[in-house]
Amino acid sequence: MKNITKKIIAVFAVLAVAAMGLTGCGDKNKNKDESSVSAPKRYPFEVGSAAEGNGLTISDPNQDLNAADPVAPTGDDAQDVTSSADENTQPATEVEEVTEADGQPATQYVPVTEANGVAATDANGAEVTEAVVVTQIATKPSQSGNGNAQTATQAVNDYTPKQDGRYAMWLDISKDSNFFFENEMITATFKVKEDIPNGDYKVKISPDLSDIAGVAVSPEKVIDGVIRVNNGEIEAVDVSGETGMVFYGDSIACKQGDTIDFNINIKNNSGLAAFCIWFYFDSNALEFVEAYPTGEFDEIARSTEIGGEKAE
Repeated sequence: MKNITKKIIAVFAVLAVAAMGLTGCGDKNKNKDESSVSAPKRYPFEVGSAAEGNGLTISDPNQDLNAADPVAPTGDDAQDVTSSADENTQPATEVEEVTEADGQPATQYVPVTEANGVAATDANGAEVTEAVVVTQIATKPSQSGNGNAQTATQAVNDYTPKQDGRYAMWLDISKDSNFFFENEMITATFKVKEDIPNGDYKVKISPDLSDIAGVAVSPEKVIDGVIRVNNGEIEAVDVSGETGMVFYGDSIACKQGDTIDFNINIKNNSGLAAFCIWFYFDSNALEFVEAYPTGEFDEIARSTEIGGEKAE
């Protein structure tokens, strides 16, 4: 069942066990009531991955990490890595001679015309013809300073993407109220690798959200981000007309070797108390550096600390 309350309960359980272990190592003469610690009501912003294997690692129920990389998915989400649209690598046409099986030029007889376009005739009034070499139009890739179109296509075909993912998690139910924040909320920094093909690389976003009542919140729309590498300009995502909650990633134009900041954004936040947001990327093209809270959410995240209340 897709509901972040399961994740919240799991985190509470881990933290509660840890808290009990710590109090058990403390002053054994303390009153039992004084040493009792309830499950924390806050969990600070954390970034992790499925490969870490620690007690707080959470798997995304909506994604299979062994599936094909987002760069080249199937179905409606198909978005292949494309080669650069360099003006100098467009196919060119040229006229070439047609040859017979023996390698000799093919010929055909055509009527001869006068300068005024009238068919020429001999003294007996018969139409005059002449033998001409048969030609045809052929399309071939043209050369450019960066190689030809065939080389660019081959580079893409030889490239193998690899899907990787990170989660960003946060919880604060200490105030018994939702939090409202807009626009940028999480920034992920990536290093674009040097030897990757030009093209568009998708960053897929999978949010799991909860309000203060522990009810799962479903955004009306989730828009994946795109990192365009040496493949021209790219327009920013336009969410100005959206009226429901939207999660969306940035659209970034860059080149090989760049270090970029990719934002996960929210619009029309109806109120949240917890989230676990996964973002997936091609780790053969992008090296993950770090992720951190940003925008209005940054202040909220910085005020969130692990904490609990003593049992009455």
